Amino acid sequence: MPSVFRGPQGIIVTAAVAAAGALVAAAILFASGKASDVNLTTANLVPADAGVYIALNTDLSSGQWVSTFKLAEKLGADDPEGELKDGAEESGFDWEDDIAPFLGGNAAVYIRGLDVGAFSAQGAVILRAKSPGRVMEVLEEQAVVVDTREYGGVEYLRLGLYGYAARLGDHVVIAMDEASLEEVIDVYQGKAPALAGVEDFKKLRDELTGNFLGFVYLSTESLVGDFFLDDPVVRAALDQSGAGDMVFRPSAWVIGAKKGGFEFQAASIGESGSISPMLQPRESRFAALVPGETAIFFSTAGIAQTWQAVVDEAREAIDDAVRESSDYDSLDDSLRDAGRELGIGSIEDLVALFEGETAVAAWFPSGKSGDPEVVLLAEVDESRARGVIEKVAASNATGPGEPRQAGGVEMTVFDDVNGDPLAYAFKDGALVMGTPAGVEAVLSMSAGQPSLARLNHYTATVQQMPSALGTYAFFNLGALFRLEEASGIPAVLGQAERALEGLIINAVDERGVVRLSGVLTIEE
Repeated sequence: MPSVFRGPQGIIVTAAVAAAGALVAAAILFASGKASDVNLTTANLVPADAGVYIALNTDLSSGQWVSTFKLAEKLGADDPEGELKDGAEESGFDWEDDIAPFLGGNAAVYIRGLDVGAFSAQGAVILRAKSPGRVMEVLEEQAVVVDTREYGGVEYLRLGLYGYAARLGDHVVIAMDEASLEEVIDVYQGKAPALAGVEDFKKLRDELTGNFLGFVYLSTESLVGDFFLDDPVVRAALDQSGAGDMVFRPSAWVIGAKKGGFEFQAASIGESGSISPMLQPRESRFAALVPGETAIFFSTAGIAQTWQAVVDEAREAIDDAVRESSDYDSLDDSLRDAGRELGIGSIEDLVALFEGETAVAAWFPSGKSGDPEVVLLAEVDESRARGVIEKVAASNATGPGEPRQAGGVEMTVFDDVNGDPLAYAFKDGALVMGTPAGVEAVLSMSAGQPSLARLNHYTATVQQMPSALGTYAFFNLGALFRLEEASGIPAVLGQAERALEGLIINAVDERGVVRLSGVLTIEE
């Protein structure tokens, strides 16, 4: 092994290269069958009060990595697994002798006891090793062994510059301070509780997919709780903002691969609070009402309820902020003034209409990014909404609206103050408003016509989602990349662009877990 990797820093580099090899490969692969769940055995050795836990899947034969390698090939990589091994060899490592022994299924880094004032923390690297004996040999080869010590009947090495390493069954622990190593030994021997037994950790781990490339758990309270609790200024600020509980909620992130694409998830323990109406699990009605050529589709629900909850909860603070930053005396004053410009009593009259699903769809019939058809769809009570929309349209029109027929429904077309044509209509309890051609396309949709809900790119991406849909955005990447003027992307696509299918970013509140997830699908 090269001398540059010798000494305590070399030990950490060696361990990090072995443990993070999978993660490095993932980054390379992103840029260029179903298996059993990843077993987070390292969490059984981590102290229960760990503030940060970062785990990597180090089994390159697992379904996650097999899928990743196959997806990378579809994106243009020739031999991604071979490139990973060649990269290690070029860095001076013998793959089979120096790297493979570290790759036993999962590896993790944890941090606890963060002292903000002293800029210090405790923690360790824990590896489930394929060959723990060989891993210990590599560590001894790369560092000066100062002496051998014992704690709780476990022999461990004291390495140069205060590094410590021990073998615990089929795991190897590497810590930069002796106290952290002893804590891990206590957990291993059942003398102290493990992170794997913490209810919040288990819930987040179980809610997120069991198959992953990388998993991150964060407990802010465990990491810096004492710092916040001991600082009266910080504590008071959190309490006054009402965000104290939110700041300390445990959360987790995971990135993984499936047969059809890559996925990302983030989740947090706790209630979604005021925005709960927008995050309820549901299916979109409007995905079936917009054309199959739709390239961008955003859907949410409960805007009116969310607005009311947010304002009711923080009206006093909002009024104070309005007074400090404007000439208005309150939020209501500012909303009434804005409403008068639209020909209505208050902006709240408009917001109150959006109680059901609200969606925005855009597509590009001309193939040019600057010439889209855009439509807003909203589930509304027509008896309440028609008068409000007619007033808003009239206040923004340069002349009287022109009635037209589309799909057996009357639509009103008018030119706005900028001279751009707009249209609106009501159909089956839905407001449809946007460019005239876009509104006409939605009104003319019939059961036999291809809709977004029937588009393969859309259905394949939705099927890959690890959770129900809540508030989400869908992007038809194939359609977007083919635009002549799409942010400089050439019309002639490379292999990677041609392979990309769809992207969904979704936020939902399920079973007491607030989850943000994303899926990027790749064509077969």
